[in-house]
Amino acid sequence: MKRLTWLLRRHGTALALWGGALLIGAALGLHWLVVRPLGQRVDTLQAQPQGPRDGAVERMGEALDSPESPRARLDAFYRHFERDDRLTDRLGRVHGIARKLGLEIKRADYRLDSQPGRRLDRYQMTVPIQGSYPSIRAFVSAVLRELPTVSLEQIQFQRKEVADGSVDTQISFVFHLAK
Repeated sequence: MKRLTWLLRRHGTALALWGGALLIGAALGLHWLVVRPLGQRVDTLQAQPQGPRDGAVERMGEALDSPESPRARLDAFYRHFERDDRLTDRLGRVHGIARKLGLEIKRADYRLDSQPGRRLDRYQMTVPIQGSYPSIRAFVSAVLRELPTVSLEQIQFQRKEVADGSVDTQISFVFHLAK
């Protein structure tokens, strides 16, 4: 170990100089033999016309603007929610359907769920109704049929006694509204 330390002290500077010169020579040789030819190959490939890929971006833009594109279909879907009737008119129609079927909506809870970044707002209407099962089922079916932008979120039935013909129902509708 002492001998190695003595040799490095005595000839360390010369060894470092020759080692550095050797690494510089290897790097230059690698550059001339490998990197430079690859750079020339890249330049020739970029200079060549691309053939069938020319204009691909323009064709993709035209495809997205066609009526059958996914973007156009999604825009048509959202236009379906942009109706002329207001929310108050829709709520009045729900109350009218209940009245026509002999059901009475004594109270209802309303909640708006609007989040930034969404294109649709959710307006939730929770209604407790008491009546016969067939009339409540007809009410829910009529609301969903007459108001296509309304969805049934939850329905809960409760009967006090087995022989009782009337059921207490908690119905939650969601009105989907375009912003």
